Amino acid sequence: LKTGVAHRTPSRARTGAATMSGGPNGGGAWRANGNAPGGAPGSNGRGAGGKGYPAHGSAAAAWGAGALPQDGATRAPPITVSSLQAGEEVDIFHRYSQDPNGYFMVQNGTSGLLHPSIGKTDGWTCGRINQDWNVSMYSPADYKTWVEIQWSHPSWYNRRGHKLDVNTPSMITQKVMPEQIRQRHGPTEAQSQPSVSLVHVRWGGEQPVNPVTEGAGGWGQIGATPSDNYINGLEEHIFQTLGPTYEIISCFIQGSDELEKISPPLLRHLLRGQNIAALYFLWPISFQDGHDFPAYVDRHLLFHLMVHMESTGIPTRFPHQSHLYKIFASKEWTAQMCLHPLMKVPLTTQVARQSIARCPAKAAATAMAALQRLSESRASWNAQLGWGQEKAVPVNKGVAKLGWSWEAMDVTGWKNKQELTVALGNLGEQPGSFVDLVFVQEWVDFDVEMRHFLVEPDLNNPESLKPKTIVYTVFKSKEGGSFRNFDRYDRPMCLKNCFQNDNAALANAEKQAQELIVRWLEWLQAQTHELPTFVRFDIMAKRTGAGTANIMTGELTELGGCFLGWPKGPQVVFSAMVRSFFKDPLPPSNGYPGW
Repeated sequence: LKTGVAHRTPSRARTGAATMSGGPNGGGAWRANGNAPGGAPGSNGRGAGGKGYPAHGSAAAAWGAGALPQDGATRAPPITVSSLQAGEEVDIFHRYSQDPNGYFMVQNGTSGLLHPSIGKTDGWTCGRINQDWNVSMYSPADYKTWVEIQWSHPSWYNRRGHKLDVNTPSMITQKVMPEQIRQRHGPTEAQSQPSVSLVHVRWGGEQPVNPVTEGAGGWGQIGATPSDNYINGLEEHIFQTLGPTYEIISCFIQGSDELEKISPPLLRHLLRGQNIAALYFLWPISFQDGHDFPAYVDRHLLFHLMVHMESTGIPTRFPHQSHLYKIFASKEWTAQMCLHPLMKVPLTTQVARQSIARCPAKAAATAMAALQRLSESRASWNAQLGWGQEKAVPVNKGVAKLGWSWEAMDVTGWKNKQELTVALGNLGEQPGSFVDLVFVQEWVDFDVEMRHFLVEPDLNNPESLKPKTIVYTVFKSKEGGSFRNFDRYDRPMCLKNCFQNDNAALANAEKQAQELIVRWLEWLQAQTHELPTFVRFDIMAKRTGAGTANIMTGELTELGGCFLGWPKGPQVVFSAMVRSFFKDPLPPSNGYPGW
């Protein structure tokens, strides 16, 4: 789905995932003898396990940042233990995605019980074997054959600030995979400097983020970006790619004000890795805080934290460095580029909030007049460039929408001044709104929207400028005036249902779209010295005749945008994200601080 803040009505309240009071998963039963945390990563809020694990004998030395896979493939983490004895002291790699409603390590109790709760969610710690174990009995799909251990770390808290009772054996007993265990016979990853240290800034409020995996506006099995589903899937991919060679420090917030309480210099001191990075799983909005929307936070406070982190030397790897993220999320590029004839942007004007507040009808009238003048300017500019003179078309319908908006909710169609007046009032005067402007655009007729997924584009490498895939979508209805309900097609179905089986016309649209995407990447090079890891370009296309088509730019979508049913999307994009962690390694040192 496009970036785009949802209407803040009761129907938008996000619910889901288990509550996080008491012990992990309702008292900690599975740690000792409850349900397995198996299944696809994030499929039930518990993440890892169940498939993709190696036969005994893989070499632990194969792990690290070197030779990261380029095709989205992952490498099975190695098993280095063949037998374990009850009572044996071992090193254990803790993974929060195996029990996301559970606990993480802290060095001081106040780090967990006071918000924001900050601790190590993934990384090495110590423990002991609870039962004898032999690799010959191990089946990755059967958690009963996993290694039963007891954690030795003395202080654990969950994201709600509840302390784990470490004096109750069942609360510190857990089944883990042997890939996560190292014996103490010699040097292992547990004693080595992590290949990368990550900071995850994520939601920790009482109401979890609904992954919205189903429905017309659904994000698919991977879930919405700030949800446990999405983060679990990414962390599973990191483990499968890097093995137990990394660490994650997570900062759980339950409101925007807690972003100001995170100390980047202190976090920088805690990060021990050869590479460091920060990832922000939150949605910045232009509304007051204190609403009922998990992970929606004040954009000013989030960007203040991001800039502080970046100036401390902790680079942003998700979604984008702060200045580039603003370009994507604000949508202001639409008004800035709409008169550039090569960029194919619908005519756009920005309507000031003050005008909407004083007289929405007058604001609507002046916005429509502004679009008409823009139409005349576009025709004049095209004539001056010798691109042919088409008369300025009348602009009497279009869309109104917001920046700093998510899940395509704040996009409303209008067909006359009266409807635009209502749209401006509804968008600009929502409860708690600090929206400073509303975008008003001309209407664009199109038959299909082609969603192009670009991963690690490089202007010096023409092959990298081609999309990894194209998803073809068509809006089939509107919900409350918003464009959210659509059909998704592959190319053959798009050709049949949208382009009257005119393959030459669709090929013409695709060729124009590819040329337009390259121009946008060249434009992005001016916005940032290093191109983003991922961009989704949404291009609207309309068949205009036999073998011909017109196109227009619909959206530039940031890293974290919906995969729209692309099956390999998470694997391909997560692999590129992992590679981005290693773009700027820290200078070598003789030592590193301990946890």
